[in-house]
Amino acid sequence: MASIIKRKNGYEVQWIKNKKRQYKFFKTRKDAKVFCAVLETQKSTPNKLPEITLKALINEYERNVSVKKRSYRSETFRLNRFRSEEFSKELITNITKAHINDYIERRSKERSQKTRGFISASTINKEMALLRNMFNYAIEFGFLEKNPLSSYHKLKEPEHRERIAVEEDIEKLLVASGWDGISTPKTSTQAVIAAFLFSCRTGMRAGEILKMETSWVEDRVIHIPAAATKTLSKRNVAMGTDAYRYYLLMLPLTVNGKVFGCISPASRDVIFKKVRNRAGLGPVYDSAGNLIKEGLNFHDGRATFATWAATPDPHTGVPRLDVLALARQTGHKNLAMLQRYYREPAEKIVERLS
Repeated sequence: MASIIKRKNGYEVQWIKNKKRQYKFFKTRKDAKVFCAVLETQKSTPNKLPEITLKALINEYERNVSVKKRSYRSETFRLNRFRSEEFSKELITNITKAHINDYIERRSKERSQKTRGFISASTINKEMALLRNMFNYAIEFGFLEKNPLSSYHKLKEPEHRERIAVEEDIEKLLVASGWDGISTPKTSTQAVIAAFLFSCRTGMRAGEILKMETSWVEDRVIHIPAAATKTLSKRNVAMGTDAYRYYLLMLPLTVNGKVFGCISPASRDVIFKKVRNRAGLGPVYDSAGNLIKEGLNFHDGRATFATWAATPDPHTGVPRLDVLALARQTGHKNLAMLQRYYREPAEKIVERLS
């Protein structure tokens, strides 16, 4: 019979197999108890794996793994999609590459509710990554021997985005939101546009902006704690003249110390897309659903900042920030990834070469 022993950083399961003592470490007692239950099942039927359906695995994975993730909210949508699939009723030991390939083929022909275009390769790759993680979780607990996604090759994703917010776009957003850009926003719609412009002048992510507190600000520097960043790495963000002006405009709307606290994370993207579409800055598709022109997204504010900061200042003729300073500002540790955020149009580069 397996036994659970409390260790300094978790719990250790010990059991005897083929007259040899075996060990396995778990972070929580609950995980250790689940594994012990599996061992008991295998003991009564040694040549047979415990039977569990994909839907049951999804439920187990959500309870023990997903809920602990910062991305739990977005991951829930993917888990629910898998639950609704017919093959979720199958035992995980019966799921083959054929099930996976069929899912991918059907999924790639579906239309996105958000964009009206076809589901992107990046979306499918994220779903497959989650499914692979669930199968690895099943292997860890002895429910499965081999991951059916072990040889999965990612679908080729399109080239990275090239969209940034030019001055004309910003003017259209201001008109569509009814905000002059120089007074304190009066509505949540105007506050969302203020948050976007703040991103365009700081390179901060949407989540960081909505969590931003007055206590983080010292003079014109924002000290973002690690827990508030996507990468769990603290960083300091400098505010230029425009960014600091937007910060001061939002101070009267501070809620519980949060500068942009009048905006909820759930409404931010919805409001921005409504204003964007009203301004005529949404994506353009042809009759077959092919993307002809990229729409402006809130996240493009980071690329707008990176492009603006890396291009020469018209007054000095040199970039506002060098590459290393820009990477510190945006929090990029990989310069190749930072390069994706530099999106100066070729027409502008031509002007510089003239």
